[in-house]
Amino acid sequence: MSLPKLTGNLFRAGRALAGLTRDDLANRAGLSHDVLRSWEVSSESIVPAQYQMLYRAIEALEAEGVHFTSDGVRLQRPAAIAGTVLLSEGAAA
Repeated sequence: MSLPKLTGNLFRAGRALAGLTRDDLANRAGLSHDVLRSWEVSSESIVPAQYQMLYRAIEALEAEGVHFTSDGVRLQRPAAIAGTVLLSEGAAA
């Protein structure tokens, strides 16, 4: 996997798209809350020395449907299975 150039804003946006707190992502990626926080508040790209940790965080976000591209970050959820009915919590039964 080639790592995209990520800034703190893109990384934070990816976590938000996945609906994860820093603690959630830290637990899933095996990282500390403080490491994630330092990445998110930085306006610089994440340094190569941290790529192994970054890779684990990206894997955890990708498992939630987040994809980082050269154009930014997007959320891609799998399509619903044909014949599946999705109801919102507010829908009448």
